[in-house]
Amino acid sequence: MFNTQTINVTVKGNAAKVHLVSTGIVSVKTKFREARFKGLLAMADFMLEKKFTEWMPIWVMIIEHPEGVFVIDTGENANVNDKDYFKSSGFFANWFDTTQFRFMVESSEEIGPQLQQLNIDIKNVKAVILTHLHLDHIDGLKYFPSTEILVNKYEWEKPYGDLPKLYPSWFKPTLIELNETCDVFDRVKFLTASKDIALIQTPGHTYGHCSVLFKTDDYDIFFAADLCYTQQQFLEKKYAGANCSKKLAQGSYEKVTAYTKAHKTIFIPSHDGDAGRRLKEKIFV
Repeated sequence: MFNTQTINVTVKGNAAKVHLVSTGIVSVKTKFREARFKGLLAMADFMLEKKFTEWMPIWVMIIEHPEGVFVIDTGENANVNDKDYFKSSGFFANWFDTTQFRFMVESSEEIGPQLQQLNIDIKNVKAVILTHLHLDHIDGLKYFPSTEILVNKYEWEKPYGDLPKLYPSWFKPTLIELNETCDVFDRVKFLTASKDIALIQTPGHTYGHCSVLFKTDDYDIFFAADLCYTQQQFLEKKYAGANCSKKLAQGSYEKVTAYTKAHKTIFIPSHDGDAGRRLKEKIFV
């Protein structure tokens, strides 16, 4: 439903590629995507409603960089369609994740087969960068048992809404201290020696939620993950009902807004159906 998009870029004069692939599709409660209230009231509001959104992508971004291949999030897997998939996480998690979301994922849409389609050998992936620990961002981890996996240390220490029972048994990520700065952002870690890929803490959806900034020679690409659901939601300063903190989300919006006003930026939330077109056509915020 959402086609893979690939663009060629340069970094420090060297060739690089960016791929945006959707690992299946997801639909959520409409008030989960856009809240009328905040806090517990927002949660009750979306849990009680019956209306779902349209189908949305589950984007993963892949950067073929001069320093190696970086995979940002790992997307969903086809097992999420199994009726007992969430039972190991307990009664509430099983009820919540089977009533508040709908998934459609084919095995061919998982990140492993998609990398193969792009002629990228998983052995050549330098690192997987996880923006946060929610299942639709980590359920493709099964393909990366021998790859370094990077997670914001604060996200690991103070998770929100994660399901550890669904983690692979071998999952022991490298925990990253975000102790650098970049422009308006004060919790950052550059992940390349050339300092053009950065993990940036953008809390709100979870306490340690991160976005990934890729600075090319001509413009920036900001993989916003679940900072918001769509670019339009971000521009209109509307917030998701599932955020751990509206106040934190507002602070993240303010910093990202300031950054995108000062830099030519392609903005890619994880579930924005129009993000692929904006990447392909190089449409800035």
